[in-house]
Amino acid sequence: MKIRIIVSVLVFICAMMAASCGKEEKRPSLDEVGTDAPLTGKDYIYAAVGNACHIIDGDTDSVIKTIPHEDFILGAGFSPDGTRYYMSSGKQILAVDTKTMELVDTYKLSSDLSKVMVSGFCATGDGKTMYISCGIVKKKQNIPRLNVLPPQLVVYDLESKKVIKSFEIPYMVNQVMNIKNDPDHLLLTGYDIYKINVKTGKVEVILNMFNPKAGDDPKNYLAGFHGISPGDHGISVFEYITGEGLSLSVGYLFIDRNDGQAWTLPGKDLWFAYSNILSPDKKYIFSVMDEVIKIDAATGKTISFVETETGTNYSIVLSSDGKKVYVGPGGPDISVYDAENLTLLKVIPLDADGAVMHRLTI
Repeated sequence: MKIRIIVSVLVFICAMMAASCGKEEKRPSLDEVGTDAPLTGKDYIYAAVGNACHIIDGDTDSVIKTIPHEDFILGAGFSPDGTRYYMSSGKQILAVDTKTMELVDTYKLSSDLSKVMVSGFCATGDGKTMYISCGIVKKKQNIPRLNVLPPQLVVYDLESKKVIKSFEIPYMVNQVMNIKNDPDHLLLTGYDIYKINVKTGKVEVILNMFNPKAGDDPKNYLAGFHGISPGDHGISVFEYITGEGLSLSVGYLFIDRNDGQAWTLPGKDLWFAYSNILSPDKKYIFSVMDEVIKIDAATGKTISFVETETGTNYSIVLSSDGKKVYVGPGGPDISVYDAENLTLLKVIPLDADGAVMHRLTI
């Protein structure tokens, strides 16, 4: 009798483990997620380059304003309401007023006794607070010893320019995202995809990527360039690479910034891309590195591609109507392509090399 009970329990445990290991990742239809009618209107492209921010008119595809500064920008993004464009050099964050198109503030995060390196950030919808993922190294006066803190999510008051509090977070977090329908949590992209409670600091993994579950291969992805726009459908896309040798393959990581979901889609072809973006109608993924690639967002199959004429490009954005693709900078330029057939329409010259750009629609 005891043997039967033990065998029954073992069978039950094995069945539960098999069910757990075989459970497939939830992959919603793109028709079921995101905003169905993203904002359209007058487009402006903000391109952060060395020592300047260029503002490009989306109708004429020409620079209409150059805002000088004294930094090389590593990351940038708009406030949720589009009134500010924030640019990070790693050591400080600059703020551009999008109405006046002027540099209006500088947030210096380091001091003589505390060195801060920003890796990602986002501002709250009310414009009062910024969440900053960063590394912090501290020292004491006249003591030649450094104290390297674990990675931190800093809650920063934009009006007083003071740190309100901070939480320890996982390593390698380089994007911090608001969740539109859940203001008490943020999304973090690091080795895996995390959700953090901004009141308690509790972190949970919502999707394993580089640290996979048993039986899965690691998925290595780059979330360094993130071309989101205020009023877009709220779906971010990043390419991941998995496997090794001849079994190397790519896929696409989707993050829904409306509700905090994340899922993946295997790709059908092997491309390497720095940046990816989902079209306003959620039908296509556009990617860029040394090629501009158009991919079916439902199947992961390549529709078309062209080699860039300006070499490597880091960022990609689309016009609000989805008809034009902007890639760059990498060198001192941005290239504009027709989204339907990937025909090169124009190359916009810039003052210097850069890495990030974003679209603002009003």
